[in-house]
Amino acid sequence: MSRRCGPALGAAALAFLAAGCAATGSDAAIAAALARFVAAAEGAGGRVGVVVVDADSGRTLAAHAERQGFVPASNAKLVTAVVALHTLGPWATLRTELLVAGEVHDGELRGDLVLRGFGDPTLGLPWGRDPRLQQLVAAVVAAGVRRVAGSVRGDGGWLGGERHGQGWPWHDLDEDYAPPFGGLCCGGNVERVERDGGPSGRRPVADPAAFAARTLQAQLAAAGIGVADGEGMAGGPERLLAVVHSPPLAELLRPLLADSDNLVAEQLWRVAARAADGVGTAAAAAHTRTVLAALGIDAAGLVQVDGSGLSRLDLVQPAQVAALLAAARRQPWGEAFAAALPLAGVSGTLAGRLAAGPAHRRVRAKTGTLQRVTALSGWLERADGGALLFSILWNDFLVDAAAARATVDAFVQDLAAVGG
Repeated sequence: MSRRCGPALGAAALAFLAAGCAATGSDAAIAAALARFVAAAEGAGGRVGVVVVDADSGRTLAAHAERQGFVPASNAKLVTAVVALHTLGPWATLRTELLVAGEVHDGELRGDLVLRGFGDPTLGLPWGRDPRLQQLVAAVVAAGVRRVAGSVRGDGGWLGGERHGQGWPWHDLDEDYAPPFGGLCCGGNVERVERDGGPSGRRPVADPAAFAARTLQAQLAAAGIGVADGEGMAGGPERLLAVVHSPPLAELLRPLLADSDNLVAEQLWRVAARAADGVGTAAAAAHTRTVLAALGIDAAGLVQVDGSGLSRLDLVQPAQVAALLAAARRQPWGEAFAAALPLAGVSGTLAGRLAAGPAHRRVRAKTGTLQRVTALSGWLERADGGALLFSILWNDFLVDAAAARATVDAFVQDLAAVGG
């Protein structure tokens, strides 16, 4: 229905209808901006899905293929963040335990030290400067241990035996951005390596739990505590020696959303499912659906097989992402979620994007990048205090990635210019 503003109306009616006319004009401008973007995107090949929603009313202002499934890349981390926050709460921490299995006689532990993890992705970070490792060493010293006749064992079994996500490309598995995950992590599950003729780099470790044990053993050696790596020790019942904790989940959201850390994503997705259902493997997908249903989000057609979005088996609809963002903003932890999202031209993976123009500092959004995939979903703060939620998912484009991102950014700038 169209609205016409006429001179015979009273002042209040004129104000109401003027607002309606302005909204209609804004809607048309948003639709036109979307049409320009879709034409540019389809000219560059592939499929694109977009939705723009008024955050206050929930009204869809413009959309294209919003109910089709797309590979989301790191936009999957938005789902992971919501699942973790809903399940664990923003102040939850993840613990790591140090236990002794054996008795101490004259300064010698006749048995093993056991380092057991419960999903913390931050132990051993920053590299070589995590005071929690020193806390564990201090606990060994306080127990009167000067020598370990057995070994230092790492136990990451709490999250099950999976180490890589389903559908992760084989060529990613040697990259430091795709380390293996597990119940016990250390140093981001990557180790430093020397490269011939070039600077040192980092590569994923083969066994995160064993790597964590070696790291602790090196810290013990530095404190003068020898480990014999003896086998066949009598050992004994395990006794808790020390516990250290991760930062609260609200702080882990920054590496998850702003920095797009894949290990943090995989750990939190699985920890949430393990805490809720007792299963920390890819069966976490079932818990994701439970959480989305509780938040009133229709998950039909959504496929999530990992927490990070590295897998090309993941599928999500732009409309589902927008509904997820709307639900997150309504939650008690919504501010923590929002604060962790990259800010246009300022922070995280948007620090170098939208650095000028009407979208600068007004957009908080999660990026996503895989080969032939780009994504950007979040919201634009309007001058009137409202917000426009948007989700842009583009798969299989034929231009280079930088050109695809530039096309997406141009649409977001258009949206900021005409949408308030």
